[in-house]
Amino acid sequence: MLEYDMEILSKLDPLVRKWFLAKFKKFTPPQKEAVMNILEDNNILVASPTGSGKTLSAFLAIISNLVTLARNNRLEDKVYC
Repeated sequence: MLEYDMEILSKLDPLVRKWFLAKFKKFTPPQKEAVMNILEDNNILVASPTGSGKTLSAFLAIISNLVTLARNNRLEDKVYC
């Protein structure tokens, strides 16, 4: 795995990181651009072909954040955006 992939993985919650590594070998180019930006709360528009990982990019970052909140007993009963 490339150094930048490792940097992205280091920002994910350990549980989400473990799941990702069990399912995938590496990040796709669109994921490399999107995941870090989403984790840093930046707005981003991802335009890439079907099956290139756009949806997973958003879900990885968001679910990682929610899992971290839950792990720290800070997940509230509300809508997160």
